[in-house]
Amino acid sequence: MSPRGVLFDMTSATRAALLLAVVAQACTYDEQLPQVDIRGTVVVPRAAATRYIVDDRTGQEAEVVDARFIGPVYLGAYSDIRYDLEAYPHPATGPIIGGELGNTYPYGGGTVGVFDFACYTSTLCKVVTGRYTDYASLLDFFSNTLKQPITDEQGAEVQSPDYFRTSCYDLFEYTEDNELLFLAGEDGLDFKENADGDFEAEFTMWRVNYHAGMKVWGWMDSPDTNFDFTTCDPSNGQSFTQYSATFTTGSSHIDLLNYPSNYIDIGDYVVNEPFELTYEDADAFRDAAPTFTLVYDFLVEK
Repeated sequence: MSPRGVLFDMTSATRAALLLAVVAQACTYDEQLPQVDIRGTVVVPRAAATRYIVDDRTGQEAEVVDARFIGPVYLGAYSDIRYDLEAYPHPATGPIIGGELGNTYPYGGGTVGVFDFACYTSTLCKVVTGRYTDYASLLDFFSNTLKQPITDEQGAEVQSPDYFRTSCYDLFEYTEDNELLFLAGEDGLDFKENADGDFEAEFTMWRVNYHAGMKVWGWMDSPDTNFDFTTCDPSNGQSFTQYSATFTTGSSHIDLLNYPSNYIDIGDYVVNEPFELTYEDADAFRDAAPTFTLVYDFLVEK
């Protein structure tokens, strides 16, 4: 090999090494971003998944424990949690004007389960993701547990999972069940019963603006006797026109975390002891990568 060739080979190797060094430095550059992802576990008491329902065969009231009773579980990061604003723990707020609580100005938030439209208007604001394995699970719960059978737009009861699937595919122009968020599959259910008989689920709060001393708090929206939820806005969401009918799919109110007292109602479960994050800054938080458990153990009774 000529000296020129050797020089060329060495230069190529040097350039490659320098390039790798630059790339490695870029990958490890600390951008000092203030946003963090917060992970942990939420626990809701067994009572939140329990209802007393009259058995049609015996006429007797029976206790039914079912995770499908669990509504959306909301989480927010706040400057502080106070115990003198409401009859339950509530985030600190801005100025109180006209007797109404001010904005809580959350740093970020998340939820375990969101409202999803299950293809028929009879399910509007009644179906939460992460609760149903398949079409049959949803039909069974509404028909046999809630005694509120799902009906199609002509008022006929939907009894067949295949008919259910056909309606969904036709409405949304889908071709696969996994495109429907309300179908979790066997491995996608959020809540599992723990050793204490309560129900727990993992959560992630994405891209929260980190502030040392902020507190993570939240509440679970319990459905009323008609299985309606205060946190769902039926006029919000995607709009559809099917034949002569126009309807929206429903969605959570957009200011839930800012004004939680407008939506928390009797029967809901609130976090009594928030979790305080005391790391100096976002980098320290990311280095520690903590996880924690948030217990929704305060029952709102008035």
